[in-house]
Amino acid sequence: MKPIFIFSFLIVSLGNLQCKPSKKLSGTFKAKLVATLCGQHIVQIEDSNFYKPGSNWKNYKHVFAVANHCDFVNAGLKAGDVFECRIVEKATEENCIVCEAYMETPELKRNIKVVQ
Repeated sequence: MKPIFIFSFLIVSLGNLQCKPSKKLSGTFKAKLVATLCGQHIVQIEDSNFYKPGSNWKNYKHVFAVANHCDFVNAGLKAGDVFECRIVEKATEENCIVCEAYMETPELKRNIKVVQ
């Protein structure tokens, strides 16, 4: 009798587990441009409520590389600048000129929009 009870309990318990859809990150957060060279930019998340979209890489915590260089470069930021931004699903068409210099960046890349 006990095995049937335990089995039934497990089935009911597993049935109550549901996959929750992942929440899309919305809102703006404070970030810092830690390094930039031509078309490569490394951004560090400064707002602890938004650490999740970043990763730890080398000596940096909560960082990502900017995927949409053309949009990002129009903000005119320099290394060390702190700014407000938000993550966007898609970038506008990327068709700007990028020099051929290389800088190592984190594998994690995000499209972002600078709002301040």
